[in-house]
Amino acid sequence: MTVKSCILASSVVICSLMMVCLSRAQSGKTHAQQLVDSTVKKNADVAGLEISATPAGKTTCVTIAATEAKDLGEKCDEDEFAALKTGKPHVEKEADGYDVTAPLHDASGKLVGTIGIDFKLQSGQTVASILQRTSEILKELEQQIRSKEFLFQPAS
Repeated sequence: MTVKSCILASSVVICSLMMVCLSRAQSGKTHAQQLVDSTVKKNADVAGLEISATPAGKTTCVTIAATEAKDLGEKCDEDEFAALKTGKPHVEKEADGYDVTAPLHDASGKLVGTIGIDFKLQSGQTVASILQRTSEILKELEQQIRSKEFLFQPAS
């Protein structure tokens, strides 16, 4: 084998490995993102969903999973901090539905972050019915969360 053919063969191998790594990185999701995706898919009344938490070793709460990729990494706002501090959900009625921010716990009941849910506007909705739906969604989600660290781990 000539030096030129060795270099070419090595380049092909390196490029192939890089493509495999890149495709895995792009398709890899965290458990938090997998939970967001599956929850939105199961609940037709949910227009959008995001999970916010403080990553290990950091001091800033950020969006770690969302239906909108552009929201990832955004710093937590007043609604999220209020839900963390009070332990109670915050509901806002908007023109296109309801926006709820609520504390998020793991399966053992430990506070791990917040969840933001955008509910589609439907007739007959009230703050009470939105809080009930939020509670139902939280119950389903929280049972699946082993720990805060679990949210950041790659889903298999």
